[in-house]
Amino acid sequence: MISRQMVLIVLLAVSTGAGADDLPRFSLDTSLYPYLDRIKTDTDLTLTANARFPARFSYFSYMNFGGVVSDGDVGFARSEQNLRWGMSANVPLDLSAQAVIVDGSGNDFTQLGVSWRVHDTPAFATFFARINLIYRITFHLKRLSSQSDKGWQMEHFFKMRFPGMSDRLYLSGFLDQTFDLSRPAAFPDSPIVTEIQAGARFWKDFYVVTEYRVNQFRLGNEHNFAVGIEYKYTWP
Repeated sequence: MISRQMVLIVLLAVSTGAGADDLPRFSLDTSLYPYLDRIKTDTDLTLTANARFPARFSYFSYMNFGGVVSDGDVGFARSEQNLRWGMSANVPLDLSAQAVIVDGSGNDFTQLGVSWRVHDTPAFATFFARINLIYRITFHLKRLSSQSDKGWQMEHFFKMRFPGMSDRLYLSGFLDQTFDLSRPAAFPDSPIVTEIQAGARFWKDFYVVTEYRVNQFRLGNEHNFAVGIEYKYTWP
């Protein structure tokens, strides 16, 4: 487990330091959740990175850790590493490759697919710009895994700002829905994982955040609510 965590930290450090010559823009968000409502062992530290590269490449990742606040025994939970390539400057579609790294043995997998930037679609762009909404749907059509159960996934992501009210506020979230997995009868046919986060900047680049979480792979403990502090670093 230690070696896996070290690999992830090195990957994040490389993406951070790839820096001045290659990255027109980079952001790193650090979110710490001192308050967890129902599930005290849930994720309480998340590191999220975004980067834009030349030639229409972009990178997004997150790493989830638990035990930081609850008992000080930090444990890696899950990470997703995403690389996207814009097919054309005039087409709102990206080819997508996602590596999913999960705590435990034999849980890792890779997904390939296509991502649709709905907010960049000419027919919808004016409307989405007017309401300050970014919305993306990614179809992870091919799963590469050592397990016989492959499945496929549809991922929604949105982020909305409220400049008419305050430039300090945002609302964001994702919803992942997985199809064609062999699951016990107690599981939903197409289980979802979703997080909806509201943030308010209170000082410089620090935010208070609240987060509603649903994980239907966690039978009996599907719902949770978290409150925390987020620091957003952007470069340049």
